[in-house]
Amino acid sequence: MADKLEWMHKHLAVVRYTSIKEIAEKENYQIRPDLAELYVGVDNAEAMVFKFADLERFKCAGELMIYIAHKRAAVWWGYRCVLSLMEELLLNPAGERDIATIGADIEKGPEVPEFAQVKPPEPDPEQIAAMQESLAQMEADYQKARAAADPEMLALVEEAMEVAFQEFKKVQGIHPMDLLKKLGERLREDPNPIDPNSPIFQEAAKLKAQLAAVQKDTVETIKAVLPPKVPAHQKKISDNALSAVYRWVAAPGPENAQRCLDAGNVCPDQPGGLLSLSAFWAFGDLMPDGEQIVPTPPGLAANGLTQTLLLCALSPGGVRKVKERYAEYFRLGVEVLTGANNWEATLADRKMPHERLPEPDWSKAQDKSAAEWQAEMGVAELPEEEKEKIIGRLIAQARGLPPSSPERAVPQRNGSGNTNGSGVNPAYKRWKPDSPEGAAAQEHGDGNENGNGNKSGSGYKRWKPGKPD
Repeated sequence: MADKLEWMHKHLAVVRYTSIKEIAEKENYQIRPDLAELYVGVDNAEAMVFKFADLERFKCAGELMIYIAHKRAAVWWGYRCVLSLMEELLLNPAGERDIATIGADIEKGPEVPEFAQVKPPEPDPEQIAAMQESLAQMEADYQKARAAADPEMLALVEEAMEVAFQEFKKVQGIHPMDLLKKLGERLREDPNPIDPNSPIFQEAAKLKAQLAAVQKDTVETIKAVLPPKVPAHQKKISDNALSAVYRWVAAPGPENAQRCLDAGNVCPDQPGGLLSLSAFWAFGDLMPDGEQIVPTPPGLAANGLTQTLLLCALSPGGVRKVKERYAEYFRLGVEVLTGANNWEATLADRKMPHERLPEPDWSKAQDKSAAEWQAEMGVAELPEEEKEKIIGRLIAQARGLPPSSPERAVPQRNGSGNTNGSGVNPAYKRWKPDSPEGAAAQEHGDGNENGNGNKSGSGYKRWKPGKPD
């Protein structure tokens, strides 16, 4: 494949396969059982990709695109996804969590969600007022009855009651009125007092002490075996892997493939490292320095690239949530596979695209998720398009670019990188089948060839933000 690609921007052109059957036979593509119904009656891979996109299943759409793509273009797409993650980390760098904090809050116990908490009933002010009014009325009625009674008869009754009360006291040892007062005091007490010296609490304290000892021993063991990661060093080895990937994309020869293998083996747990290994697998020969070719197993490179995107999507920090990242990676993939974005525009630069990104401010790194960052910035509830515009502007500022600059990590050919002044490349959306553009495309086939000698009126075109579907 030549370095200079002149792909048209109408449909997925930079592809090796066009049918689901082909990638299943040649790349060992497996249809997930839970998605099998969606594939019924569909064998055109591009149609299936955009069917997933219409359902907002961007992860599924992206994985299928990786399997049908030319491997070199697929690796370039993976490179762009890693750059997208690096841009996010400029705004919200991920801090390395201190493993000593794992289980450290054992004293607190488990957090009970609000919906599961049993709260004591709160007093009803209306009920209390009604009860007080009733008592006041009873007291008034009592005083009224005393006033209406014969004083001599009232005195005799009270004297007789007192004699009876004294007899009760001789037998029971307490005056009835004192007994009523004591009963009132008991009613105000907790009917089920908790004994802090209960055996249950003693055993709970022992268990907490044992758990704390286990937590401390576990942390010390992990720290002894796994040294803490140094962000600057992690970025250095990741950059080395990305440099190897870029060189392989620009010139996919055996020497650059070997460099990808060597660099990727240093950091296979990082997106850049796994991407580097995927580039080596995409080369097609597992022994680039050997006398005989050892073919890469079918689907190994594609599987490595899908896992690279997964690592990017799940990486801590950043400003996009997982689904938002997959939507962004799908957008980047459409750009690459339609020919709107390739490495040609970067070859004349003195620095590789990832080298042009500034260093994240690691002093501000913290364990803050993308959702927390969005909530803090007040963009969590905004429509996706508006949210992307704001993120694009913030990334441009972090890179020292003017807010309206179309430049991102990789400049776009022919001014196609940005049409909305936000630093965010426009999305791609499907033509409506009954639209004039869609009908014309299907009638004339757009005059575009897809690399297989076939003209296609796929009905997919670049969508300009702000315009109705």
